[in-house]
Amino acid sequence: MESISFARGVPAPECIPVEELADCARAAIEQGGPAVLSYGPGGGYTPLRAWIADRHGVEPERVIVANGSLQGLVFLAELLAPGKRVLVEAPTYDRPLKILARVGAEAVPVPMDDEGLDPDGLEHALREGPAPAFLYTIPTFQNPSGRTLSADRRRRVVELAAEHDLLVLEDDPYGLVRFEGEAPPSLFELSEGRIAYSSSFSKTIAPGLRVGWFVFAEELAEPQLESLADVLEAGLRSAGGPRR
Repeated sequence: MESISFARGVPAPECIPVEELADCARAAIEQGGPAVLSYGPGGGYTPLRAWIADRHGVEPERVIVANGSLQGLVFLAELLAPGKRVLVEAPTYDRPLKILARVGAEAVPVPMDDEGLDPDGLEHALREGPAPAFLYTIPTFQNPSGRTLSADRRRRVVELAAEHDLLVLEDDPYGLVRFEGEAPPSLFELSEGRIAYSSSFSKTIAPGLRVGWFVFAEELAEPQLESLADVLEAGLRSAGGPRR
């Protein structure tokens, strides 16, 4: 019997649409020519930014195409979190913890239960100690617990974020891999775009594409938004980058 690895969130090789991706690559190169094969704009491939923006109901300027979904977290942490508290779920994905440690941020764990992040625990963390730089959360099929934040709790998290002027980064790489049931609204949707959102094509198409995206939170002040965009675009032009 063939084994199934649960070590990483990687699509099964037989599910990767190899022929379709080859057709897409050929079509993109034939239609876009040198523009597709050049460096292009710092924020990423313009038609893809427009498609993502339309999907989320925002302006294309609020979308950055990144090298995996975690690249948005990296630059948000570098810009806002050095020396500050950042709230995270307990447990959470290990890569963000390493990123936060690297920039000198304190990762403050917020408890979870079977319904996901505990809003009471979040409120307690917000009232204790200095104001956090932001909350990093994976509300849908959370990594590593697999839990999904209930709809009622999603609304409460959005309310708390508004009450405490808390920036929230919703990481949602798994939302489209649901097999059954109705998907709950995202925090981004419930907040009407006041929450930052990141996702990736790694789980739904192929991890080797190295394509994710980041949607700026509407609540980011304009100078911060411009600084983050500048840092993101500069980083996207450099080699390497985090994976996911």
